[in-house]
Amino acid sequence: MQQYSTMDVLSRPVLKADQRIKYGAGPCQFGDLWLPKARTQPTVPVVVFFHGGWWKSDYDLGYGGHVCCDLAREGIACWSVEYRRVGASGGGWPVTFQDAAAGFDFVEDLAVEHDFDLSRVLVMGHSAGAHLAFWIAGRPHIGRKSEVFSVQKVSPKAAIALAGAVDLRLTIELAGTKFAHNKDEVYRLMGGDPSHWPDRYRAGNPGDLLPFTARQILIQGTADDQIPPELPSRWAKMSCQLGSTASVTMISGADHFDVVDPDSGGWATVIHEVRGSLL
Repeated sequence: MQQYSTMDVLSRPVLKADQRIKYGAGPCQFGDLWLPKARTQPTVPVVVFFHGGWWKSDYDLGYGGHVCCDLAREGIACWSVEYRRVGASGGGWPVTFQDAAAGFDFVEDLAVEHDFDLSRVLVMGHSAGAHLAFWIAGRPHIGRKSEVFSVQKVSPKAAIALAGAVDLRLTIELAGTKFAHNKDEVYRLMGGDPSHWPDRYRAGNPGDLLPFTARQILIQGTADDQIPPELPSRWAKMSCQLGSTASVTMISGADHFDVVDPDSGGWATVIHEVRGSLL
């Protein structure tokens, strides 16, 4: 298999999905749908994927197509959700969260046409997208008075973080230790720090929504220069203490983008965990 350099997953040509579908009226309220080419069962499992980019408008779902295309080859449908991000697309609190919720919930509509097995739904995200994926897993605990509350009918079996900034408070606390980015990105997403917006963080931070019914799987490379290794291990400890099930897999030598690169040596670990959760 051809090997690519670290940044090639971002710079290589964007793949075209089977369908691009709007889940809302806004220009960023759409997703790319990737379907298995061959079916061995009457219904298929589905991964709902959230791309990263530190919640910024500068980055979109394009690079995630390589992840989704490979999942489709494995017989797993993939619904890659775009959402409003901080900057030109008009995101931040609360609309980024509202889009993530609406995009995830749209899988129920897709299931009608494409025979998805809604008992085998996995939510997965890369980098900041893993925060949204884990937030989806904790969403049932959001208070009804919150701006980002909505009823969630489909429950993910598992949540997978690929080099994930899964917890906003931990991201703030660990900023500057090994991050290529800093806590200001969290503040821009939320409109400020936790002391100024305690209700927002209680509703928007996955760690405040534990325990999850979904099993949590955190995969990260030891050469990641954006997410320090303490973050997934501290999340797993906190989550398990509160009654959830969480595991951490560190891939030796892998960097921040190897975990979303099907041509990297670390990709087999990701596929193994996805298959183990859904198939």
